Order: sequence, then C-alpha cells, then structure tokens
Amino acid sequence: MYKYQNGNALISIEKDGTRIIEFKDKLQLKYPLNVDIRVSTQCSFGQKSDGSHGVCAFCHESAKVNGTECNYEELKSKLEDLPQGIELAIGCNNMTVGLKNFIIWCSFNKKYICNVTINQGHISKNWGLIETLINQGYIKGLGISYRSFLKWSVPQSILDYQNTIFHIIAGIDDIDDVKELANKGVRKILILGEKDFGYNKGKVDLNSRKHKHWRWFLPDLFNMFEVVSFDNLALEQLKPERFLSKSDFETFNQGEHSLYINAVDGYYAPSSRSSENVNWNDISLTDYFKQLEKNRNI
Repeated sequence: MYKYQNGNALISIEKDGTRIIEFKDKLQLKYPLNVDIRVSTQCSFGQKSDGSHGVCAFCHESAKVNGTECNYEELKSKLEDLPQGIELAIGCNNMTVGLKNFIIWCSFNKKYICNVTINQGHISKNWGLIETLINQGYIKGLGISYRSFLKWSVPQSILDYQNTIFHIIAGIDDIDDVKELANKGVRKILILGEKDFGYNKGKVDLNSRKHKHWRWFLPDLFNMFEVVSFDNLALEQLKPERFLSKSDFETFNQGEHSLYINAVDGYYAPSSRSSENVNWNDISLTDYFKQLEKNRNI
C-alpha cells in the first residue's frame, strides 16, 4: 500500500497492516515508524464530574466524562514535516467533526496511515461515521478496546473488516474471556501490557492470578486467532519469546521506534505510559525523535 525511505531503511506497509523494514548494518531511522496520538481527554467511561471513579478505573489516560478536545490546527503543525506512509495511532472516544476533518487531512492531504482505536462501548454511537471513513479509505486500521463487562453488540461489518484488531489488556482482562472472542468471530488481537500510569498508578501486580494465567496460558491464543500481536510493555511482562525460536522473535519484534503526542496538553513523550515529556513548542517532532533514538541506543 505504501513504501517510503526512512533513514537507512526502506519501509513497506502492506494492505493488511504488515510492516516490513529493510536495512543493512544498524537501523538508523530519521522519523518514527508510528506516532501514538491522544486527541481528547473526554470519555463517557472516564472519571465522573464529581471526581468519583468512572467505569474504567484502570484508565492510564486519566480520561474524564467532561474532558476536552485538542486544537487540531496546532496538532497539524507538529506533524506537517513527516513523510507519507507514517502510521498514526489515534485514540477515538467520540468521532467529532474536528476529529473527522483531522483524519481526512492526515489521510488525503498528507498520505499518512490513520489507525483509529475506539472503546467497545462507544461503537454504537460512532460506528456510522467511522464505517464511512473506512469505506472512503481515510481510516486503514480499526482497533476495538475490548471490555468484557459490556453486552456484546459488535456489528458483523466490524468483524468482517480485514484490518479490525481487538485490544486486550493482560492483567486487566481475563485470558478466558479473551478466548471467547475467537468464538464470536474475532480474528486479530493486540495484547497490551498493564500500565502503571494514570488512574492505574500503583495498582499493577504482576503476581496476581490474572497475570499468572496470562503467562501460563498465552500459547493457547496462538492457535485461536489469525494474528496475535503485542505492544512493547506486553513483551516485557509476558515474554512471548519463550514460545518462539530466537530467529522468529528477532524477525517479528521491530523494537520501539515510536513516540507519543498528548495533543490536549501539548507535549511529546517516549510512550503513553512515560512521565518524561517535553513541551511540543520547545522542540520539533523530528528532533525529539532523534533524541529518543539516541537514548534508546545507549
């Protein structure tokens, strides 16, 4: 679908979302492979206006029911110099007019690859517009944040879309509930580590029953889904390389060559779980990424 030069690497993105990195010697990237973007602090499952816990008490983004949306024009100015083919992971609590126009600008004007993630509980309210943006080619990847306690009401069109992937949190979600997703027609899952951040700060217990079950029964998932993928924190917590050959793991694992933008508060960070951040007016995105890569290679 896309192919572009990034430093000394040729990056190819296939239609099914597969990313292939071709390079010689040591990988030296000029731009992030993908950018994780938070565009709103508002979520109907977030902290209530009186300060009491919301439905997702573990929310690492500290979302609120009365949260705010970012300034999209300011966000555009920070992304302006990125080359086409860059992947953007955009959290979508609600598909507002501003977010819709931003996605169209990214996809149509800049040729970025827009991957949108939406909470399972927000599907019914937002699916019509998201489906339209998918059909028009503006949204390429669709992530569904799975919530086992919600009534299953996922449209068949979501399950049929080849680039739908369900996001699971190891340690928050029970692995037995995740296995049931295969029986409901889910084909691809992304396993996320449990973040010690936001509302979940200080609550992570890697020795809990749920975490132990994830480490013990992880291989069961490999035969149940077409794709089982991991974020970098899940790789640390679950160590899936135990079940792969060294060569396969080194081939599949593309490392951490991304960054996070909190567009509401206006800062860059290494990831959405990092407290180390810089004001986005103090440094360009590409210079910030250059610093990250240097520190990661030390």
